[in-house]
Amino acid sequence: MFAGSSRKRAPSPTPLRDVKPETSSPKDVKPATITSTSAEAVKAIDFDTDAFLFRPSDIDISNWPKGRLPYSVLVGVYVQVSSTRSRLTIVRVLTNFLHLLIHASPIDLPPSLYLLSNHLLPSYLPCELGIGSQILSKAVQEVSGCQPRDLKKLWEKWGDPGDVAYEAKSTLRTLVTPAPLLVGDVYKRLLGLSKVKGSQSGKVKGDVVRKLMVQARGEEVRFLVRSLIGNLRIGAVRLTLLTSLARATALFHTPTDLINSVLPPPGPPPKAEKGQKRIPRPKVEPDLAREEVEVRCVEATKLVRKVYVRHPNYGDLVKGLEGHGLEGLEERVPVSVVGIPLSPMLGSITRSLNEVFTRLGNLPFTAEAKLDGQRVQIHARLDGPQGEEDGGGRWVTGEEGQKVWVRLFSRHLEDMTEKYPDICQLVLALLYRPVPPDPAAFPSTASVAPQRVIDLLHVKKISSFIMDAEVVAIDKDTGAYRTFQDLSNRAKKDVRVEDIKVVVSVFAFDLMSMNDETLLNSPFSHRRHILHTLFPAHAPIDPTQARFAHVESLDSTACADTPAEIQAFFEMVVEQKCEGLMVKLLESGEGLVGDDEEVEDDGAGEKIKKAKKGKGTEVDGGEVKEGGKGGKKKPLPATYEPDQRSQGWLKVKKDYLEGLGDSLDLVPIGAWWGQGRKAGWWSPILLACHNPETGALEAVCKCELIGRSSCSPGISGFTDAFYKDLLVRFPPHNAIPEKCNTDTTLGYYETNGLRPNVWFEPSEVWEIRGADITLSPVYPAAASLLGSERGLSMRFPRFMKRRDDKSWEQASTSQQFADMYRRQIKEAPARAAKVGAEGVGKVIRQGSEEAKGEEEVDDEGEDGQEEEEFEEEE
Repeated sequence: MFAGSSRKRAPSPTPLRDVKPETSSPKDVKPATITSTSAEAVKAIDFDTDAFLFRPSDIDISNWPKGRLPYSVLVGVYVQVSSTRSRLTIVRVLTNFLHLLIHASPIDLPPSLYLLSNHLLPSYLPCELGIGSQILSKAVQEVSGCQPRDLKKLWEKWGDPGDVAYEAKSTLRTLVTPAPLLVGDVYKRLLGLSKVKGSQSGKVKGDVVRKLMVQARGEEVRFLVRSLIGNLRIGAVRLTLLTSLARATALFHTPTDLINSVLPPPGPPPKAEKGQKRIPRPKVEPDLAREEVEVRCVEATKLVRKVYVRHPNYGDLVKGLEGHGLEGLEERVPVSVVGIPLSPMLGSITRSLNEVFTRLGNLPFTAEAKLDGQRVQIHARLDGPQGEEDGGGRWVTGEEGQKVWVRLFSRHLEDMTEKYPDICQLVLALLYRPVPPDPAAFPSTASVAPQRVIDLLHVKKISSFIMDAEVVAIDKDTGAYRTFQDLSNRAKKDVRVEDIKVVVSVFAFDLMSMNDETLLNSPFSHRRHILHTLFPAHAPIDPTQARFAHVESLDSTACADTPAEIQAFFEMVVEQKCEGLMVKLLESGEGLVGDDEEVEDDGAGEKIKKAKKGKGTEVDGGEVKEGGKGGKKKPLPATYEPDQRSQGWLKVKKDYLEGLGDSLDLVPIGAWWGQGRKAGWWSPILLACHNPETGALEAVCKCELIGRSSCSPGISGFTDAFYKDLLVRFPPHNAIPEKCNTDTTLGYYETNGLRPNVWFEPSEVWEIRGADITLSPVYPAAASLLGSERGLSMRFPRFMKRRDDKSWEQASTSQQFADMYRRQIKEAPARAAKVGAEGVGKVIRQGSEEAKGEEEVDDEGEDGQEEEEFEEEE
């Protein structure tokens, strides 16, 4: 009856300014009797005020039980944040709330951060509550007295579990009011649910849920249930939380005399009355104190974000901030800790090899084969993990008593140690090999390495490392690459070495730490030399065991004719079934980043667009010269930048010659019932990109099958078999309402009013390519980033493959989509400014020729929609 991850269709929660002290909704009945002072409801707090003028000492917390944060105050924050789309407002509310916690109840800071983030533990620790629809339905019935038929009516009306529970309990009248919930208690009880196992786990979990719902009041019921199902969706995404925490900490440690010198912001200018001439704006005096405090907040935001992506753990981050604040935070929260993953570095998208040469000019770089596998971050240490044991990783023991602790992480920081026991055995072999007695010095083309890095080359034994690599399925006899699908068929848990049928090879391409010495700030030339020198390739005697190698590469410094040799290398790796190239700077330097607008973060969750002015660059014979038209030079890093799409890593995929310069990883969020031959299938499918600033999935386009062949893909890339399997994964008729629902969205979706016949749970990522990107009045993707009422869409989308190595949070972002569109405008301004009839007709004719003699496109399909957009644009 309850959909496990559905999105509410009900109106927004009651705004905080309308909340009465005793309750958060007029539908709630005041308690008939109050048995003790601890049972009194805690008045909601309005946090939507200027953060520089907010004084936590002015907030009355005398009615907080034992000085601990009441859950009702946190729920008040949920209400305020979910009732606005303004990023500045959300950051302001969260900053003031966290500022109050640092001042009044710092012990409640970590639980509040995790509850706000919709997670109970760091992403690398498994935490499944296992609260299904049956447990929730039974608990709501017992607490509210609703009959199953009444509960079903509420579900059909509202569609969201939190809204249903809220409405069901709002009619209940109680004579005895239980003590109010505390945030710390709620967090502990929710965390405890993830540890309940066994045959009686359903009953135990049901009792915990029922007791929580009995204590919950008003809006607490709504958000408590949403936390139980893991679908809070209030818009407090990771970057927003980190920004708010940083600003709150900076304000807490700002000298009192400085913060008291900040002036209130000027009010709106006076409006001229009817018939009156325009009133000139009054001159605003600069507020130097406000400017200085803002600088402190911006610097704090940069530091906190930097530390978190290198050590993604809110608990450890809060411990590091306690007492000393921001000063020395990087030393107190160490980076490159073996056992705690770093957010991986990503590559920037490029449209061609020519663009690579234009951007990098004469800077030294290497071109690596971009393998079609699964990215893995390998952590290994002879003495076990650093820090506290959290239950992750595994000890591997050799025949002669050797042992090492190993932990493997995916690109989105999930622990996948149990999936690859063969790689864990491989790590044991790597660490117990003798190191080279006389290692080669750093190459002459590399910069001078500091002594601590030089010393790593001459270690007698490798005791620990953190390595970035790609796991690829290979043929055990020939070593040839196999497809990613072969790799994805492996089970995720309880994999035994003797049962493994698909042999893998680990292709290492970066080294972030060795012997507890971080290498993040070292240039890639140093990191790669240590990796190749101390970790040579390894092929076990048994051909069924995992192998170790380095990613095949070609350095620009070793080329006589760089463009020609890199092009030949590109063609060679494509023939080997690689996706293309990853081009990486060996040494930091200045390169061309283009003449599109720079987008910077102001530290408060808002983007500031700065138009580039001044001298540009032009390319002549491979050399970058100053003074030409185009972009300007900018420092490009060769260091390892966690969680950054660095300009020092450039991605060139094999499909750059066709249509878009890069594919998009999109999330299927809904579908329509097919017509004609596609009757009984989901077709077309609605696809969306991810906006990490708002947490929303924004609709991009529809994609459907064109053509009659049952074994070969049509223009869209889909086969009949694909559609049949899609019905299995997303069954119709609300058979599994938490996966496929006709009544309500199953996530936070922005579709601009577009409503498919059915909504999908955001559980898959598809790689999609298209002809080009266009402004669209129908789809809202990236509209906020373009400053336009129109969003972006993709013409003639084509399905390439499922990305099982990605979660929906790792899908292409709205910012990436907007950047691709800006590059398209730069390279083909005439085509981007106006879609000519000749160009459109050519693309349509090509598609028609492929489908000729088979079947015409449905009138209501994607092509019909696209042609309407063409006409409007023209």
